[in-house]
Amino acid sequence: MSSIVIHAHFYQPPRENPWTGAIDREDSAHPYHDWNERIHAECYRANAFARIMDGRGRVDHIVNNYLNFSFNFGPTLLNWLETAHPEAYARILEADRQSARQRHGHGNAIAQGYNHAILPLCNERDRRTQVVWGIADFRHRFGRDPESLWMPETASNDKTLETLIEAGMSYAILSPHQAQRVRPIGTKEWRDVSNGSIDPRVPYRYFHRDGAGRSIALFFYDDALARAIAFENALASSAQLAQRLDLARGGDGKFVNVATDGESYGHHFRFGDRCIAYALEAEAPARDLVVTNYAEFLEQNPPADEVQIKPGPNGEGTAWSCAHGVGRWYRDCGCQTGGQEGWNQAWRGPLRQAFDLLRDRSAKYFEEVAGDLFRDPWAARDDYISVMLERGRGRDEFLARHAGRRLRDAEAVRALNLFEMQRAAMLMYTSCGWFFTEVSGLETVQVMKYAARVLDFMDELDLDVPTGPFLDLLSAAKSNIPEMGNGADVYRRFVQPARATPQRFAAHLAISSLADHASDQGEVGDYHFRKINYVRREHGLLKLATCRVQLTRAATARDYDFAVAAMHLGGLDFYCTLRLYPGHDRYERAAKNLWARFQIAPLPALLRQMQEEFGPDEYGLDDVLADGRWAIGEMVLRDLTGDLTAQFMRMYEKDQRMIEMLHNAGFELPSALRLIAEFTLARRFEGELRQAQGSHDPAFYDNAAAIADEIARRRYRMDKTTPNLLFTEMVTHTVRDAAADPAPAKLQAAFDTISIARRLRLEPNFEPAQEAVYEAVARRKPGSGSLLDLGAALGLSRETLAKLGEEQPKSPPPLPAIPLGSISN
Repeated sequence: MSSIVIHAHFYQPPRENPWTGAIDREDSAHPYHDWNERIHAECYRANAFARIMDGRGRVDHIVNNYLNFSFNFGPTLLNWLETAHPEAYARILEADRQSARQRHGHGNAIAQGYNHAILPLCNERDRRTQVVWGIADFRHRFGRDPESLWMPETASNDKTLETLIEAGMSYAILSPHQAQRVRPIGTKEWRDVSNGSIDPRVPYRYFHRDGAGRSIALFFYDDALARAIAFENALASSAQLAQRLDLARGGDGKFVNVATDGESYGHHFRFGDRCIAYALEAEAPARDLVVTNYAEFLEQNPPADEVQIKPGPNGEGTAWSCAHGVGRWYRDCGCQTGGQEGWNQAWRGPLRQAFDLLRDRSAKYFEEVAGDLFRDPWAARDDYISVMLERGRGRDEFLARHAGRRLRDAEAVRALNLFEMQRAAMLMYTSCGWFFTEVSGLETVQVMKYAARVLDFMDELDLDVPTGPFLDLLSAAKSNIPEMGNGADVYRRFVQPARATPQRFAAHLAISSLADHASDQGEVGDYHFRKINYVRREHGLLKLATCRVQLTRAATARDYDFAVAAMHLGGLDFYCTLRLYPGHDRYERAAKNLWARFQIAPLPALLRQMQEEFGPDEYGLDDVLADGRWAIGEMVLRDLTGDLTAQFMRMYEKDQRMIEMLHNAGFELPSALRLIAEFTLARRFEGELRQAQGSHDPAFYDNAAAIADEIARRRYRMDKTTPNLLFTEMVTHTVRDAAADPAPAKLQAAFDTISIARRLRLEPNFEPAQEAVYEAVARRKPGSGSLLDLGAALGLSRETLAKLGEEQPKSPPPLPAIPLGSISN
């Protein structure tokens, strides 16, 4: 028997707009809203519910890959998952709990430096906070102390490892190319392994340089195997992957360990989640390979050798993704991803210099201002993670604990602004900002947004804001794209328009209310809002709304109060004016004056009066938050396409017989006529679905099915994204309902919905429905035996479900290897 450990590093950079707390739509992730959503579907959720297929293309088993991975998740990613996808989040946490029960108290999960900053490049204070926040986040989520902390990009030097030792970590994971020399513990003769020749099959002991004997175990992963998984298509075959793991095994006290980006398993390589599931569940046991994690192996096999790591250039450290130490994150070292020929990354240095200016200035302000409020400002910053994790709850207790007294309201707001300024200053060092090729790239713009947030907090705190010196440094960061100019130009072009002041939030709420009749209170971004005295009326094409908008920022508890008027002039033309709330009498008088002239005044006079009564601040559609603009655009587009649909339908109906005759005679339709036919039939199809209103009665879909048949017969194209999403929700809902209570009527509704989807030639995602049936049968819920046919209709193996209902196996039996290309979603 030999042990294997597969470590998966799951991480995405924080993508939230720093002013709204929400992720803006990212068109490049289509058909998903953003890249977090897309990678969740392809990887994070896929590994939580990984499929093992049988030889007939049916789902034989659904397994939780996190039970077999050693893994870490970036805290900012888990924060998003917790709210956006609680099912996947729960499976990740449960995998750690279950693995701890199976592996002598050692769970599979380890912590990570908080926001993936390169720890050796952090100053000592920030490095400590990154580690403290990462450990606290882990403890909050997993309910135990971590035994290790993933160093982002495995970037490390002596100071970084000493920080981990001081934080109580038992072990860490590095690339073999980061080792310098080794020797048996207690001996004097060192052996050089700086060429990457260190044996990755055993742990090593690294000692703190203070001479006190404190230490941490280091694991160096198998570089050849990691490279094969990440870059050489090793996930194309579970049998071949298992064979490579088998060949890498050692003797007693040795194991095989691999560390890669977790996104390899499903996002970088389609069905990589299925390949690793079968490899670890079936292939590995058949080869006497036992899946474990680092902590369990370490308990049974303590290090016999001591190791020292490479210092890197100027002692800055080394990393797994840079051949030049940690140069990738501050200079043009030659490492890049996705760039064009002739491009350079000389912009990295000025970008870091600009951020260092803000970091040092904000630290100085923090120490000065917070020093008047707290006994130890930096200890309070380390503890601020408790407020972040509780989403603002416990804020007052936190402030009193560190101030030694109850702060006045104004003091509390000022203190919280200081902590949020420090949080933004940490986030702007997220490593992805330097990793890629171009200063105008998505990730680099994102870290610039955090820098802008630091400047905003300085302004709110009435501190000297170094905008000029900051932009001067950024201007030295030259873009590889001539029209982008330099870093300062990129900042002005992409960052400044993303800024969202409280005034902009209020304008967003007022303008959006003219389109969607939103509720009078709720959450928008990081604010709780209330709309008071809301009045909305229409006159012809004009729509007008007036209200008082109260906002409370969640992070700092600061209140804002505005008087707002907004008008929709038709199409995409919106106009909004606002001012600070002037008091009840003045507000009532302004609203009365404006409404008195709404139906009688000429439009220029009406707009002028809006400005006089509710100004001086003016806003338009461009000031609506990103998803709100999208929703308004969709509304206007629906109106526009409604008119086009009516015209196209008349044209199609007029010439339908001729079009059909041309088709039957074998003529290829001109592109214009084909476009009219495709557009018309697609709109008819969607109209029939709307008319059915989510019914489970097959008769309601006869017309839609006839249209789908015609589209298929004519080989027309139709975007089925929206219908597929609709039926994914319908199938999931009806199947979950039947799985919870397999009554005949509920089972029939589920069967009918599946049948309707197939009759309409749609391809909804059956996976959530499959999981509901699989779980119900596995838990042997009352009546779950009646779900076998339903599971088969969804693509589950009926035979396996039957066995699962009798006695759930610990692992699936060996199955024949299945080419990944034959597996369908």
